[in-house]
Amino acid sequence: MKIAPLKLTDPWLHRLARDGEADTETLSAVPCEISVRMETVSVLHHGIDQNHRPYLHLSGQIVQIQPDVALPYGITALPFRSGSEPTFDAFYEFDTEQLLELVRKGYFGSRFQVPESMTGLVWELPAEVDFLLVAPERMQQPPLAFVGVRNQNNTEFDEGNSGYTLAEYFPDYSVEDSVPVADDRRPAVSQRSDQIEDLFADEEFDAVHRGHGGPSARVPVSVGGAREEVPQGVFDRVLQGVETERRAAESTMRPGVDYAEDTPEGLLRSRIQPGVAAALSDAAARGSGSGGRGAESANGGDTDAGDFLDLD
Repeated sequence: MKIAPLKLTDPWLHRLARDGEADTETLSAVPCEISVRMETVSVLHHGIDQNHRPYLHLSGQIVQIQPDVALPYGITALPFRSGSEPTFDAFYEFDTEQLLELVRKGYFGSRFQVPESMTGLVWELPAEVDFLLVAPERMQQPPLAFVGVRNQNNTEFDEGNSGYTLAEYFPDYSVEDSVPVADDRRPAVSQRSDQIEDLFADEEFDAVHRGHGGPSARVPVSVGGAREEVPQGVFDRVLQGVETERRAAESTMRPGVDYAEDTPEGLLRSRIQPGVAAALSDAAARGSGSGGRGAESANGGDTDAGDFLDLD
């Protein structure tokens, strides 16, 4: 028979004891197997007196009690109702062999941790349970069972009394620690190393002014001691190419006729010269209406304008 038990701390037990009319039977320290839904498992350590020996702290909820001996009224299992499961805390001690296994699996490595597979499962653990059974008033009714798990908040067990070798549940983290992790980052180069190559560095300037001929200097010296020519830098080659193109373009221009718009001569011819010519033309037009002197002034102005605008 399966019946849902009540806790020994339930108020109904005190009411029955106060009335004293119920037919009760008390059983103490009955060996049972409890089913615990484990929620957390963590590694803790003893004090310095035990050289900080590691152990496990397990906590969860008791979902069922199954006695190892026959109980009155044919009770075979006592599953708790959902939401009424009592809490459970236990401590597991590793033996020496298990500790050695944990060390081989990388216990002192940075990746070592309790595997998630140890939580969320129902563990079967040994326990001693106290029972108070209340006889039913009628034969067809089930009895009332009040239970209390001894040391349910401070149970200590090991491989011998539980049958669990928990060190086997831990994966081998030492294998993961030995596998090199791929690093996409480029290796850092020391700033004192000659491996650094500046794209816009002037090789000759860099060679002369760095180290003054010391170990870091890049001034190549021939066997006879004569200084060899340092190859040009990228920036120097770019400037030399631009200068060559500019000189080639200037050589094809006709003096006084062709000009580049982005040069001072081009700005003078394209912007300043038209404005000056227009201003002088207006002055000449105003002078032609005031007689010969104005015309002479205008002619003189044209001559002056011609001399002023003779850019060649």
